[in-house]
Amino acid sequence: MEFHDILHGHIEVDDREMATFLGDLLESPEVHRLRNMRQMNFDVPLIQELGRSRRLPHSIGVAHLAYRLTAGKTLHRSTIKSLVAAALLHDAAIPPFGHLVESELKAKDPAFSHEHRLKNLMFGLDGRSNKYGDVVHGKSARLIEILDSHGVDPLEVLRAVCPEPGKGNFISAGVDIDNIDNVHRMACMLGWKGAAENLSGLVSVCKVGDDLALEFGSEWQTYLARWADFRNRIYTMIISHPQCIPHNALQADLCRAAVREGIITSDDWRMTEPEFEEALRHHPRTKQLAWQLISGCEYILEDYVWVRELTVPLKMSNSEIAEMLIDRDVVESRNNTLFIWNENGLISRQIDIRLSGGDNVRFGWGSRSCMIALVRTKRAGRNMTKRDRESWRRKAVGAFAEILGNDDFVTSFPEDYSGRYLSQELGLELGHH
Repeated sequence: MEFHDILHGHIEVDDREMATFLGDLLESPEVHRLRNMRQMNFDVPLIQELGRSRRLPHSIGVAHLAYRLTAGKTLHRSTIKSLVAAALLHDAAIPPFGHLVESELKAKDPAFSHEHRLKNLMFGLDGRSNKYGDVVHGKSARLIEILDSHGVDPLEVLRAVCPEPGKGNFISAGVDIDNIDNVHRMACMLGWKGAAENLSGLVSVCKVGDDLALEFGSEWQTYLARWADFRNRIYTMIISHPQCIPHNALQADLCRAAVREGIITSDDWRMTEPEFEEALRHHPRTKQLAWQLISGCEYILEDYVWVRELTVPLKMSNSEIAEMLIDRDVVESRNNTLFIWNENGLISRQIDIRLSGGDNVRFGWGSRSCMIALVRTKRAGRNMTKRDRESWRRKAVGAFAEILGNDDFVTSFPEDYSGRYLSQELGLELGHH
């Protein structure tokens, strides 16, 4: 079995037993669904390639890393299979539009997460008689059947995807093969030099410990710092580049309306993105927005305040923050809407690194910020004047400080965009503990 991958290059699986197992998983409806699910939701001309990427190549890449890192370990054959399966299936239960829909579903059902919905996708809600029936059109769920036939315990797969709190592993942790592949893959698709080489170097200094956690050998700092830098630049651009915000706002409004109108729910979330978009185009309350995904985004950025370096995380959903700001008259025109993106550790996260010698090292810093963007939803209307903009910024900053309970933060605006969360070059912050 072989694959040609934009990040890993030519991938070959010579082990016949593993190749057969992977081949069966790849033919399952649950994995086929990932061919029609975008890896990123940012269908913006500035970063168009990210909007073209699908979940399946990433999932194959993570499975490749899992097999590569476990191949030399003295693990039972079924355990290696379960770990490779977990790597391939870690996103199998992602809803359409990924985290945009997931965050809206969480606002209604805090227990919702695509990792935990994998159990429902595999078993249904009534044991092994899977209530979901067809996973994709005309094809019923097959994962349990495939895992059983290859002697793999589905519960072991689920434990690898969703480890117990405080017991992360190399598939799910602060730094893991999922986000190692994802960040380097995005950098590669953006055409940034050195992404594939840095991933290869980082993986070469990694190994899987006896408790299945990643351990890092010498020279890890250089490679992990480059990974952190890629992550910083990618998510800074996605969140705060003025060209990205109108498209992000359109999709956020569309996902919020889809959940509000019951087009997608925490029980019925498994549709593919083409099916979801078709449902959106046919619903009277969402069709006008949904057609803009095809005909072009009509949202216009008026202005934004990016509140950065928050001292405490803001534990509210984007919708809740927007409603509180609207209550404080931050939106004055019915042609305008607010786009909110509250992040905690997305741009950069502080992570605990285990070294091969047994020491633990704390690496990096955790980002906390909230994007407050004023977006015009109709092309009718005048552009804001400089005085209008200054007035809106004061109102937005004041209202946010009131919600937060302090004004201990840094603000930046569209004209300040630099491509990095911090103005200075990233530095390593290391501490033994």
